[in-house]
Amino acid sequence: MTSKKLNKLTAQKLHSKGAQLREQDKHNEALQYLTLAIIGYQKEKKYGDLVDALKDKVLTWKHLFLLKNDKVFAILAKKDAESMLSVSKEYKLEDRLHTSYFRLGEIDMLFEDYSNAIKNYTRALKFYVGPLSEKGDYRYHLGEALCRKGQKKKGKEVMLKGLQEIRHGADELDPFLIHVWESGVHMRLADLLRDDEPEVARKHLEKARKIAKADQKLVIRRRQIEELAKTFKA
Repeated sequence: MTSKKLNKLTAQKLHSKGAQLREQDKHNEALQYLTLAIIGYQKEKKYGDLVDALKDKVLTWKHLFLLKNDKVFAILAKKDAESMLSVSKEYKLEDRLHTSYFRLGEIDMLFEDYSNAIKNYTRALKFYVGPLSEKGDYRYHLGEALCRKGQKKKGKEVMLKGLQEIRHGADELDPFLIHVWESGVHMRLADLLRDDEPEVARKHLEKARKIAKADQKLVIRRRQIEELAKTFKA
């Protein structure tokens, strides 16, 4: 799309297109749309929406980091996550605090700073307002951080509790989100349990694969699962 046509789109449409492109693994294009959406939201003084667009930008940087293994993408993700929190505090967007802390926790994980990830995920749950299933997504991420910090038993319990919440609240949200979160739990458990409980890990891997295969929108998740599967073959 030409710059002239882009400039005619509303911030909301730019944001929606950017998020869609991110899910399609088209990260460079996604960043273009999301940046323009952020500028548009600022002009309209829609700061809550601006934080939401920053969230999608953080996720885009995160996926680029995982694809390219270049720390610059993790640094950029961290700066945008910090901006989310700063804007939320500046404009008293209490309903955006939880997602800001959650994204900071995700970036802590990229830097393998598990202690700080646990703190930020815990803050995210403290301020959380929203559907039960999304809370389950937050909780399983906390469980993963605990596992990687060395608290495997507690971490696994927290992850499984998160999975229960995702399932119990499944009727409240778009099935796509539920499939992303549910497959994510199984994928992370497969990775974490691969050495200590290989058979259990393989079962989680197959569950993740089955969920992702059934939903054609899960482009990124299917790629991630197959990348993880290669480590089992090795």
